[in-house]
Amino acid sequence: MKRFITLLSLTAIACISAPALAQTPGSQGGRAAAAQQTGKLFGRLVDSKGQPVAYATITLLRADSSVVNGDLTKDNGSFTIEPTGVGKFHLRISAIGFQQKFVEVVMTPDNPEKDLGKVQLGASATQLKEVNITAEKPIMEMGIDKKTFNVEKNITTAGGSASDVLQNVPSVSVDVDGNVSLRGKGDVTILIDGKPATLLGGDAASALQSMPASSISSVEVITNPSAKYDAQGMTGIINIITKKDNKFGFNGVASLGAGTRDKYNGSLNLNLRNKKWNFFANSSFRLNSNYNRTTSRLDQKMNDTSSYSYENNHRKFDGFFNTIGADYTLDNNNSFTLTENINKMHFGGDGPAYYQLFDAGNMYMQQNRYTDREGGPFSLSSSLDYKHKFHKEKRELTANATYSKSWMTMKQTYLTDTFDHAENPISGQYYQNSPSSGSNASFSGQVDFTTPLLTKNGKFDVGVKTQLFSFESSNNPTITNPAGDVAVDSVLLNGYRYTQKNYAAYANFSDQFGKFNYQAGLRFEDAEYEGTTTQANGKTYTNKFPNLFPSAFVSYKLPQDQSVYLSFTRRINRPDFRQLMPYLDLSNPQEVSSGNPDLKPEFINNTELSYNKLFKKGHNFIASLYYQYTQNLIAQYRYYDETTNITYVQPQNLNSGVTYGLELTGKAQIMPIWDATLNFNFFQNKIMGDNVDPSLDNSGFSWLGKANTNIRLPKGFSIQLNGNYESPKVSGQGHLEDAWWVDVAIRKNLWGGKANIVANVSDIFNTRKYTTVYDLATYYQSIYRDRETRIGNLTFTYRFGKDTKAAPRRKQNNQPQVKERDNLKSDDSDSQGGF
Repeated sequence: MKRFITLLSLTAIACISAPALAQTPGSQGGRAAAAQQTGKLFGRLVDSKGQPVAYATITLLRADSSVVNGDLTKDNGSFTIEPTGVGKFHLRISAIGFQQKFVEVVMTPDNPEKDLGKVQLGASATQLKEVNITAEKPIMEMGIDKKTFNVEKNITTAGGSASDVLQNVPSVSVDVDGNVSLRGKGDVTILIDGKPATLLGGDAASALQSMPASSISSVEVITNPSAKYDAQGMTGIINIITKKDNKFGFNGVASLGAGTRDKYNGSLNLNLRNKKWNFFANSSFRLNSNYNRTTSRLDQKMNDTSSYSYENNHRKFDGFFNTIGADYTLDNNNSFTLTENINKMHFGGDGPAYYQLFDAGNMYMQQNRYTDREGGPFSLSSSLDYKHKFHKEKRELTANATYSKSWMTMKQTYLTDTFDHAENPISGQYYQNSPSSGSNASFSGQVDFTTPLLTKNGKFDVGVKTQLFSFESSNNPTITNPAGDVAVDSVLLNGYRYTQKNYAAYANFSDQFGKFNYQAGLRFEDAEYEGTTTQANGKTYTNKFPNLFPSAFVSYKLPQDQSVYLSFTRRINRPDFRQLMPYLDLSNPQEVSSGNPDLKPEFINNTELSYNKLFKKGHNFIASLYYQYTQNLIAQYRYYDETTNITYVQPQNLNSGVTYGLELTGKAQIMPIWDATLNFNFFQNKIMGDNVDPSLDNSGFSWLGKANTNIRLPKGFSIQLNGNYESPKVSGQGHLEDAWWVDVAIRKNLWGGKANIVANVSDIFNTRKYTTVYDLATYYQSIYRDRETRIGNLTFTYRFGKDTKAAPRRKQNNQPQVKERDNLKSDDSDSQGGF
């Protein structure tokens, strides 16, 4: 722990001191001064045979031939000039034995950085044509309603999963079971390229652990979504943007990796583009196995009895993900995209478990159980997108239709023996077999129209959306007694059908006057769902929720690259079919869990105030105050039955919950070769559930910290270090104790940047363990979870094809803006750093 705190402290000092030392332009001539302090030009000098040219003099000249800045090339031929200022310049290159060369470049405030790539020297070399400077993607982008984190260069997650990527994104946490939370709270809506993640097969936590990290380009964190987004999701939206190339010709990226304890991954991304067509095919796989050990102890407060359990499971999260598709640009006003996803996942686990009962410290019964679970979903998803740009500037129509279907099969078996204190059999061996199957299907159709309105900067958005979802599951469980008799296992017998329909319409208006931007919207959603249990004495549960969801945003641009943002939204969190399904999970006979068909949706009111400060050389600081009030709070409720010595767990609607806190995020370019990013989240949780249990009133303060630092070394090497700390935090009836861990990675670029090899180790000190404590009126229970987290990976990546860009990148703009970015896949980037 001391090492981790020291790491955080050193990085924090660096982040705080570096911006403080930066010179900030004053009010007089501030814009001109800022322009002179921006700009970065870099590249690599080679001879006619492609060999690096070292110690060449690189000089940046103004149009009047006055010197702006310069550099000497390194051993590998690389050079960097910053700041450059803005304008039109001549780059003069001089080296002994080579002809002097001039390269004309143009630097603009909107596009302040450029990688010239390889610049060749030789007797017959011709001068390059004018180069329009385009910006590489920054690590962190702040918009009026979202933050974007470009995670592609996070080398500590190479060979890992989507869960590993999300764990290193500021504001986001992933627990030992793969469940995602945002600012310490769960029930987050997960999107893939702006679309519902239904293609994951319904079990998002397991699917994210199967999805390779290599398929992800960036992550959008939307803590307060506008009316344009679905109102579903208690704490916000996480939009995972997958990779998609944007270069002319044929291009591709291939990677292959292996990790400790039989972990393997690979990916192949291909792209073929011309002016009209773009064909893409992405395929990736991940074979992942790990151990998961759980130790639980429960002590009765009313008497001297207790229980102890230990599970040692071998778990598998394997996934094979494939995307094929095509973009077609009919003309300057019309374009189409057709995408097909084919996913196959396999989840499984097996291992022994031991359960012991004690009276006055003496064991009087022990139960041994061996569990084996195998299965997973096969998913298909088809999506068609259309965009029409009208002749009137900024007026466009977009439409999308997506259909997804998943088939799930699972086989679960339990072999149970029971013994007395002397290990004499109390009963013979019981064998339970529960093969199950299910399917879910979803359709989503949406049309959006955007047009300028009223003023020069006014924009009006309107849209409609339909979402249809259905789920069906059934099983055929049997139990074999010691005598060999086989019967239907009525305890495990279950079947469920569930449908949900959601119809929505929204209107959104935004405008700008002076230094103010504002956006206001209203969304109407009519959701209805019906669930039916199909076993004996089955019941049908129905509910209908027509609701309005307002949203409002305002931002103000302060002097010296400062901005403030204020927002309010109302949201809803409808329970998913897994929370509603009354299926008993008996994998641990001392802790039985099930869904609750009577659950009602949560309604959430979010308010957030943010401040953003941009410094020269890429420094950035964001501070956010937030407040969240939740009605019908959904939480897991635990009840201990003294007669059976079993704890029953089921989600329940509590009266309400309140969360408020402060989040700080900063990025500093400490040195040209060293950058660091810090994220801290301090929050207070209050949970009020006396409608379920008079004693269910819990509150507490928590904080989360993340540190990421990158150092670029000579000879194409770079090192990255990630540190995470989570303080104790409260749940409905207990609390989760603190946890911390550190990840480290080293990368070596090969063959002029066309390839690289990454070696990383996650949780190098093997400290990422979780302990949950329940200190209730009748009993005290602690649950310790030890999942394999110290994992080494070695990953090789190779890029091939042309380097010609199809179109300029989006301009970097961290100022307040009303225009929302499309949820399109981000193009590839060679930017350094990342989360």
